[in-house]
Amino acid sequence: MTVSVDDTNAFAHKYLHNYGIPAEDLKKHSWKISRFDDTLTLSLFGVESDTFTAGGHEWNILCRPQNCVQEEKVNVSIYLNCKGPKQLAKNWHVCAQFIFAISNPNDGTCYLQHGGKARFSDSNQSWGFSNFAELDKLLGPDGSRVKPIIENHEAVVTAFVQVFKDETGFLWHDFVNYDSKKETGYVSLKNHGGAGYLNPLLQLLFSNTYLRKAVYQIPTEHDGPDSVALTLQRIFYELQTSDKAVGIAQLTKSLIAWKPLDVSQSQVVHEFMRMLQRELQSRTKNTSLDGFFRYLFVGKCKRYIKCINVDHESSQEENFSDVQLDIKDFQGRPFKTLQESLKAYVAPQKIDGDIKHYAGDDHGLQVANEGTVFIEFPPVLHLHLNRFEYNFQEDKQIKIDDGLEFPSKLDLAPYLDESADKTANWNYRLQGVLVHSGEAQEMKYFAFIQPHPQSKWYKFDDDRVIPVTAGEVLKSSTNVHMLVYIRESKEAAIRTTITQADTPTHLKSLLQQAQKLHEQKKKEDEERHLYLTTKIVTEETFRVFQGFDLALFDDKTMPPSDVPTFRVAKKQRFLDFKSTLARDLGYQPEQIRLRPLLVPVDRPRAAVPENVQTLTMEVIRDTAMASSTQDLKLYLEVLDPEHEAEAAESEERQVMIMVKYFNVSDQALSGIGHFWVKEGQRVADLVSLINARMKFPKGSRLKMYEERRPGRIVLMDPNTTFGEAQMLDGDIICFEIEFSDEELEKLGRQYAYLDPVSFYDFLANRVLVRFKPRHTNMAKMIEFDIPLSKTLTYSQMAHLVGKRLHRNPARLRFINSEQGDPHHVIRRQGTVADMIKSSDNDSINNTLFYELLDLPVDGIETERKVKITWTGAHNREDGTYSFLMPKTASMQDVIDKLMQLSTFITFSKNSTRKIKLFTFHDGQMEKQFSGEELLINVADLENLHATELQTMTTQYDPVAMLKMLHFVKKLSVDGTNYPTWLKTVESILGMATGKVNLLTSPDQTIGCAEDLIIKQAIAASVDDALVLTVVEAESGMEAFDKIQKRWNSRNKQVIIMKEILQTRFKICDTTADIGSHFQVIKNLAGRLFKSGFELTKESFIGLLFHLSLPRLDIPPFGNISRRIDARPGGAATISNDQLVQLAQTELQKFRKNRKTTSGTSNSNPTEPSSSTGKSINRGPQMSKPCHNCSH
Repeated sequence: MTVSVDDTNAFAHKYLHNYGIPAEDLKKHSWKISRFDDTLTLSLFGVESDTFTAGGHEWNILCRPQNCVQEEKVNVSIYLNCKGPKQLAKNWHVCAQFIFAISNPNDGTCYLQHGGKARFSDSNQSWGFSNFAELDKLLGPDGSRVKPIIENHEAVVTAFVQVFKDETGFLWHDFVNYDSKKETGYVSLKNHGGAGYLNPLLQLLFSNTYLRKAVYQIPTEHDGPDSVALTLQRIFYELQTSDKAVGIAQLTKSLIAWKPLDVSQSQVVHEFMRMLQRELQSRTKNTSLDGFFRYLFVGKCKRYIKCINVDHESSQEENFSDVQLDIKDFQGRPFKTLQESLKAYVAPQKIDGDIKHYAGDDHGLQVANEGTVFIEFPPVLHLHLNRFEYNFQEDKQIKIDDGLEFPSKLDLAPYLDESADKTANWNYRLQGVLVHSGEAQEMKYFAFIQPHPQSKWYKFDDDRVIPVTAGEVLKSSTNVHMLVYIRESKEAAIRTTITQADTPTHLKSLLQQAQKLHEQKKKEDEERHLYLTTKIVTEETFRVFQGFDLALFDDKTMPPSDVPTFRVAKKQRFLDFKSTLARDLGYQPEQIRLRPLLVPVDRPRAAVPENVQTLTMEVIRDTAMASSTQDLKLYLEVLDPEHEAEAAESEERQVMIMVKYFNVSDQALSGIGHFWVKEGQRVADLVSLINARMKFPKGSRLKMYEERRPGRIVLMDPNTTFGEAQMLDGDIICFEIEFSDEELEKLGRQYAYLDPVSFYDFLANRVLVRFKPRHTNMAKMIEFDIPLSKTLTYSQMAHLVGKRLHRNPARLRFINSEQGDPHHVIRRQGTVADMIKSSDNDSINNTLFYELLDLPVDGIETERKVKITWTGAHNREDGTYSFLMPKTASMQDVIDKLMQLSTFITFSKNSTRKIKLFTFHDGQMEKQFSGEELLINVADLENLHATELQTMTTQYDPVAMLKMLHFVKKLSVDGTNYPTWLKTVESILGMATGKVNLLTSPDQTIGCAEDLIIKQAIAASVDDALVLTVVEAESGMEAFDKIQKRWNSRNKQVIIMKEILQTRFKICDTTADIGSHFQVIKNLAGRLFKSGFELTKESFIGLLFHLSLPRLDIPPFGNISRRIDARPGGAATISNDQLVQLAQTELQKFRKNRKTTSGTSNSNPTEPSSSTGKSINRGPQMSKPCHNCSH
């Protein structure tokens, strides 16, 4: 429909965009330009309209030519210019959208228009279009326009200006030079990669001042840098005091220990929050804060199953720290509001059909309703929206983009149980919103937070903190991931004011120290170009050095030498540095001489001449080191006055020789200083000088070796002169005492290296290896480092470690490491290089673990140690017996060996005198041996137990059973040890009753007395929080059924298995580690088995079949997990035939209901809208699959 420029409302309605922002004013200003074409072609600067007012600001229009030289045409440029508010103010701005129209002066329907929006300010007063239109096209008809716009050289330029109300002050801001702290009082957190949700979550926690105060009170004075609590305190304090964005790198590093939680997965936000709460709770046990975090975040709910036709209800109260709400219902229809999702959460689900609820022996299988209701909500409520689901066709997570409206105030009373106090104030106020933007794989998060009820809302992202409107917060419904509500009656306490006095003094001191070090390091980095590092080798450092040359500076296999090191200004005079150095080391400047260690040999060839010592340190370094990037390395020579006087008179050149002593007995080198020799002297002449300095007996015979280069240690001819040997200042000779053949043979039996050649070979191949005890409970075992040659054999290494530990090396066994943890036992072959994976000094793979065995390692190859605990006739431990058996022996041979010890073993009266051999671990019987098994194939020989093989008439001993139950690890509320607990209790019940698999065998007949024993055993072996559940059960088997159903949850197994299938190794991520990825899968599998899943062929097929069914959250298959979990015993009791039958029943029911619905419906359903807002044409019903069949 054609509108006229003259019709303000119609034109504005058609072309002005609705931004959802309150508008303050809308003005139209028309400006008629005579001789329009001439004005533009002749005027260089264009023309301006008269001034008009809109939104309290003054405006005008600027129209000017824009010449295009290459195309020889003139374009019309139009700009809207804001002159500022009528009452001029400093730093003013105004936000407006505008539409320009050039129209025919006689026909308002003939026009050309363009529009835009902008933030006008004193620095950006004009916005518009440099190429609004070509002048030639305005002079005649163009396209569908039959009239020219410029007619009789006239045209009308009209501006429609809509001024918006900028509620936050930052509408359409470019954020150049934006200061979050100055504008909002808050700062952002730096994004270090990984978990994108971590930063906004921390901001949400920080905004809870009640929580922040409590975190500050956690005792962390003695915590290390990896402490989560201390790091959280630091982050909170820096957010509170810093003017710039705060880093969280240390927290990210600390969270690595929280595997199997993958902090990079978007769907585990709620799990991260739970783990953080547990961490904080554990740190406040037995303190004044004990229970605080549970009070703040944990509420109570009741899960129930209530029969419809009989008076029977099973219920269990549970704690919850968050509520996970669905975006869609079971039919896949999206909820419109948060209240609808909450209502569906507490709505009961009917248990009917083939899968009914077992209501005990009195009522049998019954139709029932199951559901969850809330008893009490916590002061701070976290609502997580299940916005991600797995698409099996695309093999990836997809995000549900359906909107879910949420209120700023929420009344939670309608979702409480009847027993709750509904007269109390259950109104909650929205405090924070965690928003996920982008696709499921994109880790883009930010948070909306209202720190105080009367404050503005703010948007916290990785770049800045900006004010936003409440309307903008409530419009984020399609991306909201978590909502934080605060109970109004608790709000005053939770949003309390925090002061500097609430901050721990040790934290302030720690951060001040860290800031000081940071500033110091920053200053050093900024001034690095002004300084150079100078390292000094002295006679003292040379004396203790073990290696080639005079010191070790840059070696990956060993730590650098500990030599005096100085940070020296490059422009400092060398003479001044020498004076300062002499004073620091206790000399007079004239007593020392400094010799640069020249590259590439690091030998002190020549001293810095006296006539150049006024040069700068930089010049000396560049001259000596031949590189401006290297450190300056100097040898400090202490002058000998007697030698100096002699050298001044001597005409023959003298050479300074550095000398080392190889001590066979110590297996070590030691520098003994330097000697001055004449070029014409023989090498043998040095012997007497060395003997005198070392105080060896006169006439001691020495062997001399020249240290030429690594791998080139040469025995010297004593008759050769130093000149003939071409020795220079700083060259090195290593000597040893000369031994006879008999002495060498004797030494060879004690020491690995008998001469400098072999010892230098060791030094060339050495690597620093750290040895750790494999088990932390190994008494008097220590952790230590030994430099080893990579060519050492297993036996040689064991000898050195045994000597260090004062233990028999034959009984030491070694284990290599994987990521710093024990990995595989090392076989007695190969070299050290084969045992470690890196030769770098700082590699964690240079760690070997050791353990001390009771027999030699080589003996393990033919024999195995067997350790058996005899429990006796009354299930009491009467003794432990250890003996060696050939690996080829059978377990019956082991029993026979034990029978030979019958003088220590007593049997009951009328006993069969037969022995039952089994493994017993963590209080549970794991495996009973038939006797045919070979010893070599039995993995666990440390936990063998033996007892008298009892007949079925064995009498029940309640005292013995309760004693054994006393040592059982009690089943806790979280159920992580459920499989272990079940095996243990079943094993003990088997000993007490003589019946195997009393709890889990479907064919087992249980009498009243045995049922009482079951109830007694379960009550004694569960946590206090579960005792009431057992006591209230009508029978022992009913008590077990309640316990078993709690953890044998098919719903939990399906969720974990989905997560396993969804976890993919990120091959494009260069930082991704395949070992860490394996650990994630391993931990997820561990969680699967802890959920009650036992891996058998049938159970595995059943679970995979279940996962293959589409859309497990909606009909027809949405109720399968619920019905399985509702069975007596839960998922542990359903066979695959029953599973298939259950799926078939649900499918038939669904098809029947669907057929009935489609046959009786006469209404015209509302067509859904696509994401673009356009109606979708469904087409024939059979041409498209239903939503239930899509993955």
